[in-house]
Parts: sequence; C-alpha cells; structure tokens
Amino acid sequence: MRTFPSDNKKIVIKVSTNMITDGVDTIYLDKVQAFVKEVAELIKEGKNIIIVSSGAIGSGLAKLGIKMRPKEYKQLQALASVGQIHLMSIYQEEFNKHGLNVGQILLSADDTKDSTRRANVRNTLDVLLEKGIVPIINENDSVAIEELSYGDNDHLSALVAILLFVDLLIILTDVEGLYDKNPKIHSDCKLITQVEKIDDSLEKLAEDIDGEITFGGMKSKIRAIRKLTNIGIPTIITSFNNKNILKKLLNGEEFGTYFLAHK
Repeated sequence: MRTFPSDNKKIVIKVSTNMITDGVDTIYLDKVQAFVKEVAELIKEGKNIIIVSSGAIGSGLAKLGIKMRPKEYKQLQALASVGQIHLMSIYQEEFNKHGLNVGQILLSADDTKDSTRRANVRNTLDVLLEKGIVPIINENDSVAIEELSYGDNDHLSALVAILLFVDLLIILTDVEGLYDKNPKIHSDCKLITQVEKIDDSLEKLAEDIDGEITFGGMKSKIRAIRKLTNIGIPTIITSFNNKNILKKLLNGEEFGTYFLAHK
C-alpha cells in the first residue's frame, strides 16, 4: 500500500483524449460516465477535485461526423471551438445526474505567465470549489496555436496543480504507467511502480519509449511531473481502464507509477 504526504484533500485529475474519444468519430460515453460517477463520489466525501480535460478536437470531429483529423491549424481551431461546447455539454449532463454543476475555464500559456491573470484564474477556481462546482479546464485551442503544436494538457495540469498547490496530481491515460521499455514493442517490459526522483536518465527513458511521438507522450508527462515533485507535489500516472481507479488510488492501492514528492 502507498502512503501519501497529505490526506489528498485537493486533487487535480488530468484526463487524456483517449478516454473521451477515439480521435475520429466516437465519444466513449461509458468511460466518461464511469469517470464522472467516481469524481462525484469523491466530492461527496469532501474532496476538492479539479479536472483538466483534453478531447475538444476529438469531440468536434465526432460532433461534425468528420472521419479524418485535418492538419491545418485553422481547421483544428474550428473543430476545437465546436468540440469544446459538445464536450462540456456531456460533462454537464453527466454531473447533473449526481446533483453537481460544472464550470468551464479555458486557458492559454499567457494566462499562467502574467501574475494578474494567474491570480484571476486562482480566484475563479477557489470560488468554484467553495460553491461545490466542478472546475473543468482545457487549453484554449481555438485561439492558442502553440498549444496545438507542442503538447496536450500535461504541462497545463502541472501548472494548475502548482497554481493551487494541490495535494496530488493524477494523470489518467491509456497505459498503465511508466515502463522500463516501450510496452508496444517489448513483451518483457516491466512497470515502474514508484519513482523516487526524476533525473535526466528517466527523461531519456521516456523519450526512447515515445520514439517519434512527441505530442502528449510519456516524455511530456515526465517533464511536467518533474516540476511538481521538485516543489513537493506527488503524481500518479495510470490507466483509466481500471475500474474504480480513483478510489483505489486514494486508498493506497498500487496502480500505475507513483512519483514521490521531494521533501
């Protein structure tokens, strides 16, 4: 069983696109429903949950029935503007079933660089949490071209975690965690269940696992997590396909890879 440095009162949960959509024309409603149910249960237990959710472009593809993801930025931005509304309507409908409302916050990199805007974001999040409203954050993909090019929401979730100095970041993805080899190539790979400290060699391992993939891959996650653990915020990467995964993690069950915070 794992032990945490705090009681995990305030938690950021980052949701990958693969939990929301197949990236083409299908919304995984069953997975979203299971996730929302778990989050609602945690909130009723007194947890403060902030969701950083990818999936706007994939939701736009599904909403418009487009079978192939375009490459042009302006096409992606248009899809994000349609998909973000669709995505939030799904979240709102599902959280309503549990008597909860959601609040949408769209951020770009500039919002976390400017001190005044950073304070405004923090204030908004604090008020939403005080009122029992679930904050759902995404990158402002419809206007921020650089966010579409250099990462999904890994770094954004880390920045939000730092902004609120939360107790824990949970990254839900389509792999069980960090492996010692690429699990898509090596059948003898082993899951790394705990990381004491992220160093350059671990970042290199993540880079090797990703290969040519740089968009929202393991390298992006490790770099984001390194920022958090350096200031005392632990992080877990695990698969959203594990049933009741959030409850199990917070009970200390050893799923995924646990990155210890530095004291």
